[in-house]
Amino acid sequence: MHSAMHDIDTPAGAPGNAAIDGVRAVLARQQAASRIEGPPSAEVRIERIDRVINLLVEHQQPLCAALAEDFTWRSHDQSLMADVLLPIRGLKYAREHVRRWMRPERRKAELGGGWLGAKAEIHYQPLGTIGIISPWNFPIAIALGPLAEALAAGNRAIILFSDQSPATAALLIELLAEQFDDSEVAAFIGGAELGAAFSAMPLDYLVFTGSPRVGRLVMRAAAQNLTPLTLELGGKSPTIIGRGADLENAARRIWGGKGVSSGQACIAPDYVFVHEDDCERLLSSMQVQLRRMYPTLLDNPDYTAMATPGQYQRMQACLQDAREHCVRVIEVNPGNEDLSASRKIAPTLLVDPPDTTLAMQEEVFGPLLPIRSYRHITEVLDYINGHPRPLALYYFGDDRAEARHVLERTHSGGACINEVMQHLFQTDLPFGGCGHSGFGRYRGGYGFKAFSLERSVFTPPRWDVMGVLRPPYGKLFRRVIGALLKP
Repeated sequence: MHSAMHDIDTPAGAPGNAAIDGVRAVLARQQAASRIEGPPSAEVRIERIDRVINLLVEHQQPLCAALAEDFTWRSHDQSLMADVLLPIRGLKYAREHVRRWMRPERRKAELGGGWLGAKAEIHYQPLGTIGIISPWNFPIAIALGPLAEALAAGNRAIILFSDQSPATAALLIELLAEQFDDSEVAAFIGGAELGAAFSAMPLDYLVFTGSPRVGRLVMRAAAQNLTPLTLELGGKSPTIIGRGADLENAARRIWGGKGVSSGQACIAPDYVFVHEDDCERLLSSMQVQLRRMYPTLLDNPDYTAMATPGQYQRMQACLQDAREHCVRVIEVNPGNEDLSASRKIAPTLLVDPPDTTLAMQEEVFGPLLPIRSYRHITEVLDYINGHPRPLALYYFGDDRAEARHVLERTHSGGACINEVMQHLFQTDLPFGGCGHSGFGRYRGGYGFKAFSLERSVFTPPRWDVMGVLRPPYGKLFRRVIGALLKP
């Protein structure tokens, strides 16, 4: 889940900038504490994870209220599911597995040394301080998701919240400060200037969630210190409906996902391909499902507004652009309510929009859903493969061979069959992008490895079996080498 975060190409602030200096001072304290204290025990890691879990459990309602304030309205139930429950599940998963993850991993000792007691192992060592840049659309989940495995790996963390979610950021900063000394976990709020400076600091790892354009700037800034990265960048996640699929089921599940935060999620279905024979029936099914889910919009607590004025203006521009392109626009507003005084946009179907429309050129990131018809599945695969690789891909249909064909012939960070977005809620699966939608993984233990130094350690046997490989070389050396060189 991501947002088009503030640009960070603004030059970093002058040395006297208090916010930038404050972050640098905390980073220095964290790095000093790491050197002095060394790798924390499993007990310390678990206790830190428990503090984050307790923070979420004890303050779930104030956090949901803060999110609603930032959005002007956001569904409390969806906030509980996506911004409270999701990170809690990740934190519990990390707590459950941390002891096993910490154990050295045995590997085969070569050249016969294993028979004599040699050991080849991978040791997992904390990197130090993990930087996490969290966007405005899911500020809690996207900050605390990586934090779970960062703490499990024995690291410290600095979180930078977007200034586009000020109420949520302020509350989380306060709550984290109550739970953690800033030498353990610290949080700040900032925009372009602080983001640019933070990305260029000598962090030990950086996790960024945002747009591909800003992701390139983050990567360029991090390169100054060769800081390793996880980039989660979103993109246009396609949905493919196979010919003859259950259209009612597809419509219900697509809008069940698209309706989360009114489409302001990086893994939301961005556009749909449906066979031309099924297109009109799908449009009808989607309207029926939308009326059931959202019989009203304006005062409906389940229906979320656009998070920022800029987001609202983007959606209006996409709608206006579609009409200028003579696209068939189906707005689903069951109560015919006037939404103009709010930041809510009605769920809207855009039928067969051309590639020149804004809705097909950029990630929609809202409740507009382009629907395009096709004649043969190869058209769909050619279209998807001709565009940047998405964060997610969804297929609906009972044709297992076609589903397998779609998965084999496309690339995406994650995928679902006959469902959308649920791969993110599987705590044992990694989450991340592919190509234009980013790289790196966290969740399911993948973050633990990403935020650890995987250190190769070899311990020889007592008997110097490797002595034959050192000068002076003789007949035994040549026999050993000869045996090793045999095909």
